[in-house]
Amino acid sequence: MIADGITGAAGALAPAVPAEAFDALPAGSIVRAFGVEYAHVLPPEGGDLWVTRLGWPCLDALMPARWYADEWYAREGERLKGSTGHVYRVRPRPGPGPGGELVVKFSRVAQDVPIVVSTTFPPDVAPEVIAQARFNGPMEEFGLVMELRRTGGGPRGTHALTQRPLAIYAPPERFDLWELGRSTSSFHGHRLQMAEDQEDAVKAIELDIRRIYVLVYSWLEGRDAEQLFLDGELDEQALRELTARVGGELAGRGFRVLDNKPRHFILRRRAHDGAELMRRDGRLVYGLVDFELLQRTPEHQREYRTARRRQYLHLGAPPETAPAPGPPELPAVEVFGVGYRFGPSPDGGELWVVGADAGLFDYFLPDRWRRTPRVKLSAANEVYRTRPRDHVDVVYRRSRVGLRPRVDPLTAEGRSIRAHGFNSPFEEVAIATLLREMGIPTVRPRAIYRTGHASVKAVRLLDPRRFASVQAAAGEPPRAPALSPEHDYYTLWDTYHGVDPPPGAEFGRGVSALDRAAEDGVLDEAEAAATLARTRERLARTPLPAESLAPHELVVPLDPDGRAQREAGEPRVVFSLDALTAYEYGLLDEAAYLALLVRMAERLRAVDFEKLDATGRHLLLSVDPDGRLQPDPSGGPHVTLCGFSLLRGLYRPIR
Repeated sequence: MIADGITGAAGALAPAVPAEAFDALPAGSIVRAFGVEYAHVLPPEGGDLWVTRLGWPCLDALMPARWYADEWYAREGERLKGSTGHVYRVRPRPGPGPGGELVVKFSRVAQDVPIVVSTTFPPDVAPEVIAQARFNGPMEEFGLVMELRRTGGGPRGTHALTQRPLAIYAPPERFDLWELGRSTSSFHGHRLQMAEDQEDAVKAIELDIRRIYVLVYSWLEGRDAEQLFLDGELDEQALRELTARVGGELAGRGFRVLDNKPRHFILRRRAHDGAELMRRDGRLVYGLVDFELLQRTPEHQREYRTARRRQYLHLGAPPETAPAPGPPELPAVEVFGVGYRFGPSPDGGELWVVGADAGLFDYFLPDRWRRTPRVKLSAANEVYRTRPRDHVDVVYRRSRVGLRPRVDPLTAEGRSIRAHGFNSPFEEVAIATLLREMGIPTVRPRAIYRTGHASVKAVRLLDPRRFASVQAAAGEPPRAPALSPEHDYYTLWDTYHGVDPPPGAEFGRGVSALDRAAEDGVLDEAEAAATLARTRERLARTPLPAESLAPHELVVPLDPDGRAQREAGEPRVVFSLDALTAYEYGLLDEAAYLALLVRMAERLRAVDFEKLDATGRHLLLSVDPDGRLQPDPSGGPHVTLCGFSLLRGLYRPIR
């Protein structure tokens, strides 16, 4: 093993292995992109080979020495007719392990797309989509194909039959841009997309504009529909019906292919006699090939996000709802009385997801939130709000555990903070959970993530007090201690928008962000647009900078039946603002601001807790578009606590 791949003796990397051995590979050799896991292999001849789970059983045959070296794919293979790119059918050199014919395709990522619009072109594709067509990147293409293979939208729920994505090879050679015909701006977009999809660990896959990428698929037996038509074995009517059917079934699965054509439809003959083409329920059985212009349909994108949010809310159901049983590799662990599902992340890190539902684990893997567009929420600390690909809004904070607080040692508050130090992420989650149970509104903790790479801190900044105490409380979870001074930690929380929906609320209940109210079925598109326009007009009359509030920060509170709450017939809209910002913009005067701090201190003291940093930065308020603070049942401003690194128990410390 080496740091970021598997290597072995020249000529053959490893013996043929069963598919289940993929799961036994060291975590450091597995990388993930666009939802597909790869074993990262370093061949003796150089370059990088990323092998999918489907390709792992035939690893020997996928080694570049068997099909790439000395242009074996071109010399001994067959260039496929009708292909506008470099695509070859080849049988690897003789060697150990299972073989079979391969399709070798050179990625045209960032090259111009020579689309010729024909009668088979999807009729619902707008001209601007055609004009902006782009070839998929190599990992993006494999991700889409694997997603298509998992869908069941065909006849009787049948799954899509395609070539199997086996591996992607990037030879070590680098070329001048004119040799590759790539657009720098287009390639930058692909590289940015890859970066957003992955964690910024040292072994993340990075596209190099000067390297070529070769996709290796399994060969799909049969003949394409166009050739069968030209040979007189398929009549024109059958060809037209098949073309329309393929487009319709792709759309039913949520996909489209911009150069949809019969050459991509592979038909087979009946196995027992070979006299007739294979049929099921009287219809031709077909397989699909060529996916460099495969796309999700806009409807599928929206449905996918909605389904992911629906599942997320369902999995966050109340404790009395039986959780889904977790797989053995995600054991249940407990730290400071809080239950977690614990497991490794693909980047080599560790993840603790709050609660018993193992199904939530995938939502908080770092590749889903660390590289998505984010908004910094604190001038002093690393606190960010982001909307991951699942469209489940989260806030993540970099923990300051292990660092000495840099506060004034000559004030009483500073001395208290220095004596206590920063809470560990496990303490923060435990405190937030306990306060919620005792009736104090807090943001909802979701997960703790430990980075896969080490982070060395200057010795003069270190505060080691927390590590031994948390380890003693946590015991020995699998694979790693609960708290390690060599790594960074992040806590993940639900985003508070000004409304605290009931825990475990079913989909469409509690709250809906204004930008997706129409998508959620809460408002129709016209009313959602009108509500946004009116909200911005109202905000413009307040001291607040209206342009600083994005549509996803504005939310529509919902009644228990899932309908939008209304005032004077119009949807009610609120948003969240911290108390210090509310004071700075004149929504709170000095007396009201101080009273709010005193009230929170008294509520915390009543449940045996103390907030060491007496500011309003961690007190979130609910505000309407006219700048009015929304009240709680007692008549005072509704306050939700969001910062827990400097809270301590007065008489019963949590650690």
